[in-house]
Amino acid sequence: MKPWLRYLLLTFWLGATVYFNTVAAELYRYKNEDSVTVLDSYVPARYVKNGYAILSMGGRLLEVVPRALSDREIRERDRTLAAEESIASAKREREIADENLMRLYGAPIDVIRARDAKISSFVSLIKTQEGATKRLQYQKRQQESALADIERAGGVIGKDRLARISSLENRIAQVESEIAKKKDEKGTLSIAYAEDLKRVKEMYQR
Repeated sequence: MKPWLRYLLLTFWLGATVYFNTVAAELYRYKNEDSVTVLDSYVPARYVKNGYAILSMGGRLLEVVPRALSDREIRERDRTLAAEESIASAKREREIADENLMRLYGAPIDVIRARDAKISSFVSLIKTQEGATKRLQYQKRQQESALADIERAGGVIGKDRLARISSLENRIAQVESEIAKKKDEKGTLSIAYAEDLKRVKEMYQR
C-alpha cells in the first residue's frame, strides 16, 4: 500500500474513533410518559420539553436541561423579573439621591440653613408683590373715584379712562396669581426640605 494512502486511512480511522467515542461518552436521563426514568444515548423529541440530564459514561452529571415553562409560568416569571427590576431601579435612584444630598449638605444643620434662606427669599418676594397689589388697588380706586365725579358732574367718560381701569384690573389679577403661585411653591419647598432633612439625619445616624 502506498504511504500516502496508508496515511489517509489512518487519519480517517483516528477521526472516526474520536467521533464515535465522543458520541458514546454521554448518556441522557429523562422520564417517559409513565414517569419512569430512562437512560439512553438520545432523548426522543416528545420528551425534550420535560427536561433531561446529560451524564458521562461513568455516571457523572454534566448538565441539566430544565423543562420548558408553561405560558402561565412564563407570565409569572416576567412579572417577577419586572418587579425585581422596579425595586432595583428604585434602589439605584435612592442611592443617586443620597449621594447628591451628601454633596450638598455636610450635616443636618446645613439643610435647615438652606431651607430657611430659601423660604426667607420666598417670603420677601411675596411681601413685595403684596405691596405692589395694594398700590395697584389704590390706583384703581382713585380712577374709579374720578369716574364717579365725572358722572355726577354729568360729564362723558372717555374710553382711555375705562382702558386705564381695565389695565389696572388685569395687572392686579396677574400679581395676585403670581402671589398664589409663590405661596404654593413655598409650601412644596417646605415639604421637600423636610424630606431632605429626614433623610440626611438618617444617613448621619448610620
